Amino acid sequence: MDLELKGKVALVTGGSRGLGLKMAEALAAEGMTVSICARDGARVQEAEVTIASAARAGGGAPPLGFALDVTAPAEAEKWVAAIVRDHRRIDVLVNNAGAARPGALAELPETAWQEQFELNLFAPVRLARLVAPHMEKNGGGSIINIGSIYGRESGGPLTYNASKAALHSFTKMLARELAPKKIRVNTIAPGSILVAGGNWERRFKENPAFEKDFISHEMPAGRLGSASEVAYAVTMLASPRASWITGACIPVDGAQGHSIL
Repeated sequence: MDLELKGKVALVTGGSRGLGLKMAEALAAEGMTVSICARDGARVQEAEVTIASAARAGGGAPPLGFALDVTAPAEAEKWVAAIVRDHRRIDVLVNNAGAARPGALAELPETAWQEQFELNLFAPVRLARLVAPHMEKNGGGSIINIGSIYGRESGGPLTYNASKAALHSFTKMLARELAPKKIRVNTIAPGSILVAGGNWERRFKENPAFEKDFISHEMPAGRLGSASEVAYAVTMLASPRASWITGACIPVDGAQGHSIL
């Protein structure tokens, strides 16, 4: 199926590794021009090589990597401005960059809460505000926010759960606001995803007994998800063929979550 993405432009935050890198690869494989950003410049350069291979296979343009911090307003503004200047359009924004800060309420200073909300909520808000006028000018677009099953229900660290829940709420309301402008806004809520070098891999290597117990109790399918499985959902929502999907929160969790909504 032609997803009608060839020649369009996508931005992916946190695109140098893990979920973000797989998302960028998947979009590039559909012939999109993909720009990624991350804080680590060396990793951005490594990711560009990986994404370029997918782009060649899909007949797309080389990727565009930027080393920047999306929580810094000036840096986010320069990124968007550079893409618009050189490519005249932005069709897809994937707000993937995020992090979790564990700790009980008494252990977490106010700065920890501020940092989590800056990255998990305010950076997506800022980028949506920056790209929406360009999407409207070109007849529409797709904003995809990467939330979590622990934004739909209880679970995960306090700061993470609260900030992701806020992101889910923001997504729904923004979808209603931007629908008349043909800009779709959706959330993907991954469950526990196994990524090479990631948190789950590290924890399982440190404690094989915990891995067995966690999977038997939490994962009905008997395994964790993969980054590619989340990336496929992103590609679907990016496509104009998903024209009537907006304001949705789509779990990609192998039935791990318990929410009925």
